[in-house]
Amino acid sequence: MTIKGALSNESNISPRICHCYIFLEGWNRYIFFINTWIVIDLTGYATSAAISLLIATLPSLFLSMIIGSMADKYPAIKLVLYSECTRCLTLLVYASLFVMDRASPAFAYSVSFLMSICAEIQLLSWRVILATFATHEKNFKLNALSVTSGQAGVIIGATGSGMLFVTLGPTFTIAIASTIFWASSCCIAYMAKALHSPCASAITKISTLNHLVAHLRSILEGFQYITQQPRLIGYYLLILLNTNILYMSNALLAPFVKGPLNLNANAYGQIDAAYSIGAIIGGLIIVKLTQRLGTLKITLLGLTTLALSLFIFAQSEAFLLAFFSYIGIGLGCQTSIVSLSHAQRITDPTLHGRAYATLNTLTGCFGVLIFILSTQFTSHEELRNMFEYQAIAVTTVLLIIGASKKIKDSL
Repeated sequence: MTIKGALSNESNISPRICHCYIFLEGWNRYIFFINTWIVIDLTGYATSAAISLLIATLPSLFLSMIIGSMADKYPAIKLVLYSECTRCLTLLVYASLFVMDRASPAFAYSVSFLMSICAEIQLLSWRVILATFATHEKNFKLNALSVTSGQAGVIIGATGSGMLFVTLGPTFTIAIASTIFWASSCCIAYMAKALHSPCASAITKISTLNHLVAHLRSILEGFQYITQQPRLIGYYLLILLNTNILYMSNALLAPFVKGPLNLNANAYGQIDAAYSIGAIIGGLIIVKLTQRLGTLKITLLGLTTLALSLFIFAQSEAFLLAFFSYIGIGLGCQTSIVSLSHAQRITDPTLHGRAYATLNTLTGCFGVLIFILSTQFTSHEELRNMFEYQAIAVTTVLLIIGASKKIKDSL
């Protein structure tokens, strides 16, 4: 059976995609949290967590375009399988080093880097699988389901990792993660066998990947394609807006909770989880709302919700207002599902990986810039102002969309 044949039955593929995605996203976040604590424990410095986070952004900056090219040419489901096996083996070695008492900060940082590469491969490969072989209507629903599943996985992974780490320690916690990734690899191997049958054209394309020139030409082709598609650029800019609002909010959340709100780490965890709650609600309702209201209205409604939530959060003085406004931020950011689905619909099927990789690279660049900027704001007033500036930026985009007939027609 081919992937296209399998995807023709939505009731068949939706559970498979969601189960895999929640599994992978949950355990990806699980090992991210675990490794952050391990790095701090090994170095003795809290600032080492920031270094680990910065290292984790490098693959999206420097490798995303290459991975996107591979996702367009290799069977994407097999790339998912290979990356999952890599994660399993890496964590097995990691756990073994703790058993032998030879774990070091350098290896912990290497694990962050390797896990991020695997996560990047998974992200781009799943995008290609969803975008290439599903109809627009099914693709829209699957994008919404993937967000819902992914955020549920974030909550499960983040909470579960802390309990296991405290109870069992690093060795057993990492060993459990490795075992889970092995089980996940078996499930994906079954999917790869059921959903993919190789063809001559695929084999021919794969052989060209042995040449660096072919790689560079392939990447350039994807970049040139995007620059010639103004509608695609527009959709990607909307996604980039939401993504960077999320990055900036996450970077400033901890100092905001500790400073202006004067709350503890427990409150920080609850407010951080509020974004996932909002994202899950948004993922569950956005398809039906878009069908009822249309793309333009849902985009304007989402951006309005985002702008108001950011402004309210900036003014918040207590936990409840901050918590519920952060839910609103998570809810408002889900208009990116609509933008992504429309971008996938108009993208050349042979260029999905490279097109999305270009967006990912830009997102990584902004992510590093935001990470650097976020360290410059420490006073209570500056932190509040940064959330207000984000609200102003979203409001500006709202006004541009509202004033431009061309943009409204394209939506």
